[in-house]
Order: sequence, then C-alpha cells, then structure tokens
Amino acid sequence: MKLMKATFGGGCFWCMQPPFQEVEGVTEVVAGYAGGKKENPTYEEVSTGTTGHVEAVQVTYDAEKVSYDRLLDVFWTQIDPTDDAGQFADKGSQYRTAIFYHDEEQKRIAEASKKRLNDSGKFKSPVVTGIRPFTNFYPAEEYHQNYARKKPREYQMYKTYSGREAYLEKTWGHGGKGKVKVYSTPRCHNCHEIKEFLKSKHIEFEEIDIAGNEEARNMIIARTGHLGAPIVQIGDEFIFGFDPKKMEWLLK
Repeated sequence: MKLMKATFGGGCFWCMQPPFQEVEGVTEVVAGYAGGKKENPTYEEVSTGTTGHVEAVQVTYDAEKVSYDRLLDVFWTQIDPTDDAGQFADKGSQYRTAIFYHDEEQKRIAEASKKRLNDSGKFKSPVVTGIRPFTNFYPAEEYHQNYARKKPREYQMYKTYSGREAYLEKTWGHGGKGKVKVYSTPRCHNCHEIKEFLKSKHIEFEEIDIAGNEEARNMIIARTGHLGAPIVQIGDEFIFGFDPKKMEWLLK
C-alpha cells in the first residue's frame, strides 16, 4: 500500500465527498478548508470570504490502486471548471475551484489534465480552475463530515436546488446519481476493460461487486432474467459484456 494525499476545492464540500468515497483505492475523504492564511478557521469565518480559504476535500488514496489522474477525472466531472465566481448557487472566493498539488509530479499531471480538458472543446468558456501549491488543510467541523450520509434528504435537496445536479446531468450525463453502473466480480477481465473505457471517456461510474452483493444480484435477475459479469447499466438499459459501441450510443 502506498498512501498519498490529494486536495481539491470544488465548491460545497458536502457534494465533493461522495464521488471520491466511491472510488476504489480511496481510503479517506475529509471535508475542510484549504489555501488560506488563517489557522484553524471556522465555517462561519470561511463563509465571510475573508480568510483566503476555499471549501475543499482532502483525499487519502492508495497510489497502487488508483492514479492521481483518475482522481482528477472525478474532480472535473463534479464541478463547473469555467466559473471563477464560485460554484452554482454558491458565489464567493471560498467556493472557487482549485487543485492543490502536493508535489511536482501532481503539478505536472494536473496541468496536463487541465490542458486536455481545455483543448477538448467540451466548454465554450476557458477552464479557470486554479492549480496551486498545497500549503495547508484544516478539517471542517464534524457536522460537515459525511453530510450526504448523515442527512441524505437535506443533501439531495441542496444538490438539486443549488443547480449542481442539473448541470452535471447536462454536462457529463450522470448528475452524481450513479447513472452508469458496472456490475463486476473480482476475477472478471472484461470488467477491467469496461472501467478503463469509461475512464478514457471521463464518464463517472459506480462499481458494484455482485459476488458480494445479494441485493444487486436479485435486482439484475428480476430486471433481466440473467446474471453474470460484466454487466453495465446506463440509465434503465443493461449491457451484457463489453460492448463499446452500444455504450457510446447510450451515453449520448
């Protein structure tokens, strides 16, 4: 195991914890404040926009299982990287997006990733997300940690009415709801091919191990009458095996 840290500012940290927590190889995601000058700031202080901090998440990950480039893909698909005023309904310097690199290698990878996104033609406006050296990170108050799990109803209402969910659905086709799901087993070779294909397309997905998830197995049998890995669910459609053409068609 090779544990490393990555720090991202993506607007409201409530919405940034869940996507990273779903990534295989991530061991911890902490909500907090990064990049400012005030030591041990409170939420109320950061909310004034005068501390220099942004709401951020710090991700601890096993570099032998997940790459930093993969984490960047998750980050980009959870934000509006063209908004320099904040994110969605939340405006102010504390909600601006940023990548805080922990070493020169992370800086190099982040700059290359940003350039690819900027050159892709995905957005009409330029990508303005800052790439900054990591200086500090202070965990947020306990009631902010894992907010989506503690208060799922309030979290979903916020994500919907802030405009984040609609934007993600329109831009990336997932809305953070796990629209694309990969049902796999530990020894499935084609499952790996599917995951790499989705990553190459910057498509966020949820992986579910049907060998250890009885509820998922029963659902698939009830919906399709079949069972086996790999199975890809895109919306209400199920694809058996690795079928890139069908996946591309459904993802449109």
